[in-house]
Amino acid sequence: MSTDPTTAYFDEIVQRAVGVPIMRYEPWPDARRNECHENCERFIQCVDGYSLVRGWLVASGHWLMPHSVVRELSSGELVDITPREDEIPFIEHRRSEQDFAILRRGRDGGWLHPGSA
Repeated sequence: MSTDPTTAYFDEIVQRAVGVPIMRYEPWPDARRNECHENCERFIQCVDGYSLVRGWLVASGHWLMPHSVVRELSSGELVDITPREDEIPFIEHRRSEQDFAILRRGRDGGWLHPGSA
């Protein structure tokens, strides 16, 4: 039985989440809760030395939520600048921005993977 490409992609995200270290958390004073994508886009326009990184928060093993963070260019370290209440593993998206936008559609509220029928 073959697996469709989207399921295979999210299977890989879940596998990569095992044992991933929690990234540095430094909430940006101008960031708004639950607006990670917009926060990071504004941050990289205002603060030199950082790039935008798209990816997924993986909670409870298979609960996937699209998320954005920034990468400090000098160290390569990921930094979460959006205010939040808990530490959830972040897995970097390794494909194009367009692919992320397509995969993100329908998952903004978080989805259990694999999805239920």
